[in-house]
Amino acid sequence: MNERLTPRERIRSDKDFTGLYKSGSRYRGRYFTLVYRPNNLGFSWLGVVASSKVGPAVVRNMVKRRIREIFRRNKQEVAVPTDLIVIVRREILDLAPAELEAGYSAALRAIARESKAL
Repeated sequence: MNERLTPRERIRSDKDFTGLYKSGSRYRGRYFTLVYRPNNLGFSWLGVVASSKVGPAVVRNMVKRRIREIFRRNKQEVAVPTDLIVIVRREILDLAPAELEAGYSAALRAIARESKAL
């Protein structure tokens, strides 16, 4: 399994973010919200959004790096190629990295259950 996070696996353009916001489903957790939809690319995409409410730029960038690292290490948990946007809440700053990873994994499991139910 390749654990690299390649540039093609990151959502970067405003057009892609906007399209996913409009057509994606939402999972609301305590520390973040996931906007997601299946894709036909053969790999999953990730975008991370941290508003200025989370903190100064240094803090926002640290949180985004942590989220990208968790995605990178757990790509295999996403069974179907999916577009994901993680919208971070301020409460995420109180979490240890292991708790953040557990919350992310729980969110992916909930998304998988919901997708099978549809």
